[in-house]
Amino acid sequence: MYSEEKEGIIISDATELFLGPVTKYEPVFSNEKADCVVIKKGKIVTIGETSRILGEYSRSDYEIINCSNKVVCPGFVDSHTHLVFAGDRSHELNLKIQGKSYLEIAKGGGGIMFSVKNTRNSSKEELTNLALQRLDEMLLHGTTTIEAKSGYGLNTSDEIKLLEVMNEVNELHPIDIIPTFLGCHIKPDDYIGNQWEYVESMMQLLPEIKRRNLAEYVDIWTDLGAFTIEESKLFLTEASNQGFKLRVHADELDNVGAALMASEVGAASADHLLHAEAVSASAMAEAGVVANLLPATPFVLMSKKYANYHMFKDAGVTVALSSDFNPNCYILNMQSVIGLACFMMKMLPEEALEASTYGGAKSLNRETELGSIDIEKNADILILDIPNIDSIPYRFGINYTDTVIKNGKIIVRKGKRVDMA
Repeated sequence: MYSEEKEGIIISDATELFLGPVTKYEPVFSNEKADCVVIKKGKIVTIGETSRILGEYSRSDYEIINCSNKVVCPGFVDSHTHLVFAGDRSHELNLKIQGKSYLEIAKGGGGIMFSVKNTRNSSKEELTNLALQRLDEMLLHGTTTIEAKSGYGLNTSDEIKLLEVMNEVNELHPIDIIPTFLGCHIKPDDYIGNQWEYVESMMQLLPEIKRRNLAEYVDIWTDLGAFTIEESKLFLTEASNQGFKLRVHADELDNVGAALMASEVGAASADHLLHAEAVSASAMAEAGVVANLLPATPFVLMSKKYANYHMFKDAGVTVALSSDFNPNCYILNMQSVIGLACFMMKMLPEEALEASTYGGAKSLNRETELGSIDIEKNADILILDIPNIDSIPYRFGINYTDTVIKNGKIIVRKGKRVDMA
């Protein structure tokens, strides 16, 4: 376990050190092969070759972690999750296999409203315990920061309850949680009134959420069968006026122009994007909107349609990869998401790893703090027990997490929690 008596940690002899985009690290020599990182007071202070660094730092003052035959990379930043909900929907898998559509499953009592009903009936204590269990699994698989959305309350009291749970578990768990208000997930079946009235009811929540600092972002699902462009613009404009940052569930089921709208309103990210087209990618590039791609979602929906990664890449859009962890997509392992991105969206392993770290951080406006291994950044670092990055997708479906360092402290060692948080 990390000793507080030591000045810090030196990660040495990495077989492959994946820095990601850096702005402050500069090689001392033109042919320097960086394979060593020095951590002190929670920050990255030095990067370079092991032989040079171990000659400059006292071995007795630092804990040395030899990473021969291992990959060292930033901790995963999972920038699209639905962390807090209750209700198991595993029974829906059989229905999907039988060919039932999501709409058919929802009409039969399943889908989002099944999760809403169970979440409303759950206490804060129950939801907290569920969230902590899920966070533990994420951490053991190498995730160090997540974005978490509400959206399974869909009324005033339960949406607030979900945001309160997120903020409370953020204080209890090593993973950093960035909360998002997704009251406009869908219009609930039990809502009496028209769609506009529901949007307005969620807008009325914004001042309290802001006053209590319960969420940094707001999100809305703008899509076929969800909320329209007009409704979304109204909601997002009001949220922006009240000081919230914006995210958009965009063009997952059809190209309704949600990605274009996200660019117009200055959203940090547009997510899903299965049906977005080149004009949307160009607009997002110009506006600096991150394309947050979620390959696990079409995978669990047994769809053949995936987001067009290369369209966004060619347009110059920053791409993030996220799990979309939710009751219908119960995936907590970002290593598996990288595998799906490579196999289903033809991303190169290093592209997928960068999207899962730096891309996620950028979509959360945290790229100056997280997402790459660079001088003065937070020491959120992952050590994987594999010899190269290609092995993450190649050895699909296995957890290769050896060590997780969060803010300069060892939280996971040899695949097991070692802290008392």
